[in-house]
Amino acid sequence: MNRFFTTKRLALVLTLTIMSLLVSACAGDAGSVGPSGAAGAAGAAGYDGVAGPIGPTGADGAAGSNGAAGSNGAAGANGTDGADGSGSTAGVSLSVNSVAHGSAADVTVWLTGFGIDEVITVTVMASDGTATAQTVTASNSMATAMISPTALAKGVHAVIAEGDKNGKASTALNVK
Repeated sequence: MNRFFTTKRLALVLTLTIMSLLVSACAGDAGSVGPSGAAGAAGAAGYDGVAGPIGPTGADGAAGSNGAAGSNGAAGANGTDGADGSGSTAGVSLSVNSVAHGSAADVTVWLTGFGIDEVITVTVMASDGTATAQTVTASNSMATAMISPTALAKGVHAVIAEGDKNGKASTALNVK
């Protein structure tokens, strides 16, 4: 009988018996639920999520009230001086006082009352300060010049005639 119950076999039987008892002891009914424990500490903040799509544009709001009036702008540049009223009998007149912008028809400038052989500079001055000039010589105190309106901008242009013997006169040409 010694052979049948060796130490190894006896240990195996004993281990299986203890295990069977433990399993059968744990097979009973579940007990009642115990009370809840205290709340744990707050966890770390999570990462920001991906931005969602842009929503539709909302309706326009009501118009706001008018703002305060702005300050006055800077003073404009002084205009060009007109011809002096030096007592000269010189005069200037145009074949037309108003001409269409880009017109190809020349405007005749008649100059009267200037001295004999007086050299007269006829200047066409635009409102922006640009000017073109030409020179003619009076014979028998009269002369003519031509203005080509094709290159003139829209607006009023001063036509100024000044002679080298103090004859002065001016008029206006409207380019519309």
